[in-house]
Amino acid sequence: MTLMVSGKVINIKNKKAIVDVEGNLIEASLDFIKDIHPGDYVTVYYGIVLEKINKYEAEQNNERCSYIHSSNFELTFKVLNLKKR
Repeated sequence: MTLMVSGKVINIKNKKAIVDVEGNLIEASLDFIKDIHPGDYVTVYYGIVLEKINKYEAEQNNERCSYIHSSNFELTFKVLNLKKR
C-alpha cells in the first residue's frame, strides 16, 4: 500500500496547499517545492507536496491506490514471536 496520493490544488495559504483528492480535501505542506498554483496537479506524500504533475499522471497514480476507492479501509496486523510465560 502506498501513502502517496495525487490531486488538484484548490487553494494556497501560509505555505500550505488545499488539495482535492477525488472529492476529499487534504492540507499539504509546500515547504519543499515552489511554483505551485491553484489548478496545478501535485503528488502528496505524508502531508507534503513532492512534485507538480499533469492530470493524467494524477489519475494514474490514484488508480493504483486502491484504498482511495474503498469506503471501508481496514488495517489488520498479527503479533508474532510472542514468548510463552
